[in-house]
Amino acid sequence: MARLLHAKGHRVVAVDASPTLLRHAIEADADPRYVMADMGALPFADAVFDVVVAYNSLMDVEDMPGAVAEASRVLALSGRLCVCVTHPVADAGTFADRSADAPFTLTGSYLEERPFEGTFERAGLRMVFSGRAYPLESYARALEDAGLLIEILREPAVPEEVLRRDPAEARWARIPNFLWLRAVKA
Repeated sequence: MARLLHAKGHRVVAVDASPTLLRHAIEADADPRYVMADMGALPFADAVFDVVVAYNSLMDVEDMPGAVAEASRVLALSGRLCVCVTHPVADAGTFADRSADAPFTLTGSYLEERPFEGTFERAGLRMVFSGRAYPLESYARALEDAGLLIEILREPAVPEEVLRRDPAEARWARIPNFLWLRAVKA
């Protein structure tokens, strides 16, 4: 995401807690500024950024409200926090199989914060994800407590080009896979 934003002309400071991921990011493109830091303790002064982007990261931290509070702290007044997370409903259950009409079953309580672990395979690459699953209300409360107001909330549909490549992905036309939020610092 840092490289995409930089390529569009934005001044970018990218933050990650993983030295391995930072090393790979720098090797791929050293132009954005990269900083190793924890989302809950950002090494920046108050109110120095117009926009903070948390792209597929808030669901991977144990103290999500603390990370949101830190994002708010470094945002200037009227600054925006842009968030993309795996949709809380998607993390609360599983499809029975990969077919387009596969039943989706909630496993456990959607309303509780809980650890998440899943193994996914794409293009022959097997990936294991570990993180947290937060219900939508937890995200909304964290934003509210940090003095941020939700401006936009989206549950994007599966892009048509994805469906053309793999019709089984149509199962995500019934269950949201991602949640996008934009909040403003009041």
